[in-house]
Amino acid sequence: MKETQGAGVRYETGAVRSSDAELTRYDLISPVGLAAVAAACAEGAAKYGDFNWEKGMPANDLLNHAIRHLYLFLGGDRSEDHLGHAAWNVMGAIHSLEVWPHLNEGTLRSGHYQPPEK
Repeated sequence: MKETQGAGVRYETGAVRSSDAELTRYDLISPVGLAAVAAACAEGAAKYGDFNWEKGMPANDLLNHAIRHLYLFLGGDRSEDHLGHAAWNVMGAIHSLEVWPHLNEGTLRSGHYQPPEK
């Protein structure tokens, strides 16, 4: 049992811990999904070398690969773990947008697109 106090948490054992991890819940990430992403990492490392992707890739390229893997999966292709590869590419795109904004300038739509109303 734990009790929240101010900016921290006190456990019935008397231990006290900050509550600064409450906004990032790593404990809720699917271990099955994470294993699929890790397997995609291993395949990429075997093919291109460890940390090759950290040299920098634009988000639009990563998203294109993610979408390709999703459509292959949706089309019934089970020759590889397309969902694991798609997830890896989406995570890579998030990383790219955060770490390499210069690689993404002018590569993505501006957000002005509005889908037609139904």
